[in-house]
Amino acid sequence: MKKTFKIITLSTTALLSFTLATQSFAASTASTFTDLDNIVAKDKIIALQQSGIVSGITPELFAPRTTISEAQSVQLIVNALGLNLDLVRFLKEPKANNYFAKSNNDAWYANALIIAAVNGVELPADLDPDKKLTREQFTHQLIRAIEVTGKLPMIKPVVVDIKDQDQINPDYSGSIQRAIQYGVIKLSAEGKFNPNDEITRADAAEELFNAVAYMKAHTAPASSSEALTTAQGVLLIQEVLGTVDTDLKFKIDPNSKLTRESFTYLLIHTLQTSGKLPMIKLVPIEIKDNDQIDTLNSGAIQTALALGVVKLNQEGKFNAKAEISLSDATEYINNAVKTVKGFAE
Repeated sequence: MKKTFKIITLSTTALLSFTLATQSFAASTASTFTDLDNIVAKDKIIALQQSGIVSGITPELFAPRTTISEAQSVQLIVNALGLNLDLVRFLKEPKANNYFAKSNNDAWYANALIIAAVNGVELPADLDPDKKLTREQFTHQLIRAIEVTGKLPMIKPVVVDIKDQDQINPDYSGSIQRAIQYGVIKLSAEGKFNPNDEITRADAAEELFNAVAYMKAHTAPASSSEALTTAQGVLLIQEVLGTVDTDLKFKIDPNSKLTRESFTYLLIHTLQTSGKLPMIKLVPIEIKDNDQIDTLNSGAIQTALALGVVKLNQEGKFNAKAEISLSDATEYINNAVKTVKGFAE
């Protein structure tokens, strides 16, 4: 998928803390929902509607028994998770078809697709906005979205017996099991999930409500001072540059903590291999603790210093072995973006 180069802030990384937003669709009052009398999730739908998360085909009707399309699913998830682009500044205005080839850049759903992609929501590359979603497809997308955009605690896997397990796509099986554990879905009285049924607006709304409730109860805010793991650092760089050298990525333990020198090397190496940095004449700068820097990382650190991506402290030290925090890593990336933009102008 093609990524658009952008400047990021702490609240647009994979470590986003969850908030329930009330933006996007303009909601009518609960009294306009005139077709919910026989819907089990009536109260949940009204609560979501009052928060501006769901709306109907017309201002009068939610049409709970109507099935939803891929585009409507993305819009609902974006609304429910409070995702937006408020703190993202793009060097080039993004288009929906930058991310999903079949999307229409002028369609009502275009902005939702961009928001979802930028915030790391897992969607199929061949997404068809008009395609109707099944229960298993929607549930998988929703579960992956809350796991990516929020810091959920680890859960002990407990496999639940699903009577129609043989009808579930193996790619979605894990997400559906976790959805049961999160309380996002419940099996029928017969112990079935009916994975291939097209999902209705009412069922989708109920899953959203349950997901929001779970997130509010379990999400922990991300700490800007928390040391990044290699996996988090790679994701952070990839969200901005659109790529990370895969050969390099898999040479490093994804769960290890990133140091200032290892993150700087990863960032500069990615910029160079992606062709975003021009050739520059490097004049080495004296680093007081240069003896602490791994020889393999030395060139990248000197390049980063020359470009203004990183700075030495008042004692002229780089503190290469210190673990890098989310805030410092974000600052490095934003400095790199500004530098590359300067070369391009």
